[in-house]
Amino acid sequence: MNLQLSLLTRRFVIIICCASSALCTNAIACSLPRAAESNLEFDSGTKGWQTVLDGVMGGLSTGRIAPGEGGTLKFTGELSLENNGGFSQIRSAVPEGVFAGTKGLLMRVKGDGRTYQCDIRSSRVRLMAGGYQRVFNTKPGQWIEIEIPFDECILNSFGQRVRNAAPLDPASIESVGITLSDKKPGPFELEIDWIRPIGAAAKAETSSTGSLASVATKANLTTLLALVKAADLELPKGGRFTIFAPTNEAFAKLPKEQVEFLTSAPGKSALQTILKHHIVAQSLESSAVLERRRLTALSGQSLDIDPATLTIDKAHLVAVDVAFDGGLVHVIDAVMVPELRTIEELVTNDERLSTLRAAIEAAELGAQLGKSNPGPWTLLAPSNKAFAAIPAESLSALLKDKSALTSVLAGHVLPTAIHRDEMLSQGSVRTLMGDGTVAFALEAGAITVDGARIEVADIESANGIIHIIDRVLPAKKPSTTRQDAPSASRAQQVAAIFELAIERGVPRFNAGDVASCAALYELAVTSVMLLGNDTVTPGVKAELVEALEKGAANQDLSERAWIYRRAMDRALEMMSRTNQH
Repeated sequence: MNLQLSLLTRRFVIIICCASSALCTNAIACSLPRAAESNLEFDSGTKGWQTVLDGVMGGLSTGRIAPGEGGTLKFTGELSLENNGGFSQIRSAVPEGVFAGTKGLLMRVKGDGRTYQCDIRSSRVRLMAGGYQRVFNTKPGQWIEIEIPFDECILNSFGQRVRNAAPLDPASIESVGITLSDKKPGPFELEIDWIRPIGAAAKAETSSTGSLASVATKANLTTLLALVKAADLELPKGGRFTIFAPTNEAFAKLPKEQVEFLTSAPGKSALQTILKHHIVAQSLESSAVLERRRLTALSGQSLDIDPATLTIDKAHLVAVDVAFDGGLVHVIDAVMVPELRTIEELVTNDERLSTLRAAIEAAELGAQLGKSNPGPWTLLAPSNKAFAAIPAESLSALLKDKSALTSVLAGHVLPTAIHRDEMLSQGSVRTLMGDGTVAFALEAGAITVDGARIEVADIESANGIIHIIDRVLPAKKPSTTRQDAPSASRAQQVAAIFELAIERGVPRFNAGDVASCAALYELAVTSVMLLGNDTVTPGVKAELVEALEKGAANQDLSERAWIYRRAMDRALEMMSRTNQH
């Protein structure tokens, strides 16, 4: 994975925070196109500006941005201190080095008589709620010029001065802002004409990005980068990503024996899963992240987001919106460890599912939900009570009939990961090797799957999701036909399995995830074989058996996927010819 991180985007920052300056400086980033020069003018209007209100913390303040007369920017709103709120902001960033050699800022503003402060952030000192600050006064309705010498700016965090802090280095400035922190409720208004550097001319904007070594040092990510290299992890080419990057200190908190395992050959797979758990397959600024309640990582598992505490899976954001050539990095203070056990392992160790475990073992389906198949799958897992509702004699007979048991269990496996909050929008989903689909509905305030209530939802695993349900879903009884002449319904079932596997597998293969594609194809072929001898003709069966043997012997995952794919294509063609006759 090439992480040539750029610490700054080509934008300028204005932050306007009313009443509470404790949160604003690094919490949420908003886009703002930068002017052609280092001076900030507003002739282009307000395009690209965005307000961020204290509603992310439960506050009730408002904020509006509008173009002023003569090409200025006007920010108005009403400050509310209810619910511990009281801020509103707009901002962006400046390229690092643009203020090198300058001595301060000069800004022309028209205020409302309140006392504001200028907030400046440095790439050398990233604080979640703070920066280098200096207060200034405004005069009601009067345009004035305010000078902000850099050597008079004091480093503060959460409203407290940081002791023994290094002076502000102009070359390290990555954002500039304005904060109102007088904690007085009511309407406010601030108009800005321009902001300009004082002293030597600011450097022209460049398109260069920070080197990997310099960015790793500044962002405190050297341990992460070393582990990425050790895991041989590469991002799919051409994609855009968000990386939640733990600091060196975060990795140092892990137990020594865990680190030793992860950096060993046996732990390589687990290390890759952990690293993928910190990557989201889309580039999201921190403001967009905090608007969500959940994101899906490349691990296939969910990341829970709490905008009130500014946490991602309980890891706190400590720096945000660090640009690199493939997206954005947000720095966090803890390592997010995903569930490393598979669906098979979780079922094996969950006493609520002991009967299901016995059924899976009897049907020899454990491997299909284990480490050899990365999925993702959704297992609709009947609880012990659900199986107990089946008459004892019927249950005993089912556990002894491998073909019937396989058909029943297959109707509980979905070839995708579906969370509970996605079910109603999905409506229905085809089962992996069943006779059709399962339908989701809302009944008496609870979500059901083909009438079965979900007792426990969203149990994450390394290769999918488990939902515990209160009923065993029925399956159609297999047809009894001659071995060399499968029934039309069984042929349709086989065709549906192969077509669904190909539909799910092709995008994975094209995205570079050949291991997942190969596992999916192998599962589809194996599933058809487990349906029984009356499922396919002897010729199709021989084709599939040969493919499983060749695939298992081939260590090249890409070629293995193609072995299964060609076998499925040939099987579909052979079944099509049989049906025509």
